[in-house]
Amino acid sequence: MACLLLYGLSYIIKKSFEKYSISQNIIELNSVIDSIERELSYYDPEQERNELIQNILLILASHHQLFVNIIGNDNNILYKTRGLNLYLASQKLDNNDVKTDRHSGVVNYDNSSYLIVSSRIYAANNEPFTITVAIKQDMQLEFIERLHNGLLILLALACFLILIGTSVTIYFTQKPINQLIKKISLIDSKSLKVKIPRELVPIKYASLVDAFNEMISRMDAVFQRQQDFTADIAHEMRTPITNLTTQTQIALNNARTAEEYKEVLYSNLEEFEKLSQIITDMLFLAQADNKLLIPKLGKIDLTEMFNRMFDYYEYVSEDKRIKLILKGTCPDILGDKLMISRAVSNLLSNAIRHTPVGETITVTLSRLNPNSIKIIVANPGQPIEAKHLPLLFDRFYRTDESRQRNGEGAGIGLAIVKSIIEAHQGEITAESDDNSTRFIMIFPLPLSKVKNPHN
Repeated sequence: MACLLLYGLSYIIKKSFEKYSISQNIIELNSVIDSIERELSYYDPEQERNELIQNILLILASHHQLFVNIIGNDNNILYKTRGLNLYLASQKLDNNDVKTDRHSGVVNYDNSSYLIVSSRIYAANNEPFTITVAIKQDMQLEFIERLHNGLLILLALACFLILIGTSVTIYFTQKPINQLIKKISLIDSKSLKVKIPRELVPIKYASLVDAFNEMISRMDAVFQRQQDFTADIAHEMRTPITNLTTQTQIALNNARTAEEYKEVLYSNLEEFEKLSQIITDMLFLAQADNKLLIPKLGKIDLTEMFNRMFDYYEYVSEDKRIKLILKGTCPDILGDKLMISRAVSNLLSNAIRHTPVGETITVTLSRLNPNSIKIIVANPGQPIEAKHLPLLFDRFYRTDESRQRNGEGAGIGLAIVKSIIEAHQGEITAESDDNSTRFIMIFPLPLSKVKNPHN
């Protein structure tokens, strides 16, 4: 593109010089014609021919390579310069150009180029004369041609330098990008912890490297969670399957009574139910991950719901002499009653599991602000370190040995709780100190803020 622009510029320069040269020559030729016309209008060509010729010679003396031909109406030549036969040269012009005033043209004659101007004038005795004035253009054309050739050489040199400069610039500009591409191409699932150094690229690309490193970190975290999840779910499913296999092998080793086979089947049924529950919970979470949990919205009286849940867990809590207390009130929320009941059940079950014998679990309902309510489920027990709190809602997450599962759950109850609450546009957090561990849920108000996909 740059070369084309330069070529266009050289072409414009050449044409401009040509046009300027012709215009200057025409001005010069017209001035000569004007001068001769004045002399003819002053002197009688027949009576004062010598004085007229002398003055014409004086006029032409100040011009170089100028040719003049003055011819009368009867083709009598009044004056003619040596050299170019203007009569023959003018024959190449259009006759109309000659017959009308001050018309010009370019004639190539005898291997030279001439600019010719012809004009019809009248002498002092009213005799008509045709004045033809020509100037040789060879030197000017040669100068313009040399100028054009010089511009073409400069153009070729400029294009060559542009090509070299562009290639060098592209190489050095692309070099850090190529290094970055090479470094990125070496990253695979086993090297997600590798970070690309910022020093590898210029400072203007540092933000790109930072963004890429952050993306790799997120991918590494997701990849690690998936690995942990796969290992955890394999572990959770392997235990009941191992139990089923062992019990079946023992039952088949010897002949059993009908009652013994019945006990084995009951035992196997419990393991099948555990497997079924794990699979059901994982499908539920898969729906949540794909945003397919669609609550069937309806008004929910949380006071009534928690009282009903307390009754449901009364048998379990009495075994550990744990008290369940409900405090405060809050407006009804809009939500899926089955989902909210499941979330509340999981939280109470988790609280009872980790509450020491003889302690009290407290559920507090309150209105956080005009737009939301807050539910706190608090249970005393061993405090949870702050670093574990944000991770409690991850699937199969374990804090320490003292809080590992003891066969009462698959370790995805809190993950289900979080999925349900987020499906209701709410949020849940966890706090823990020496006094208690608290799960805090916030649901939006007014009710219309929760979108009902079935409306």
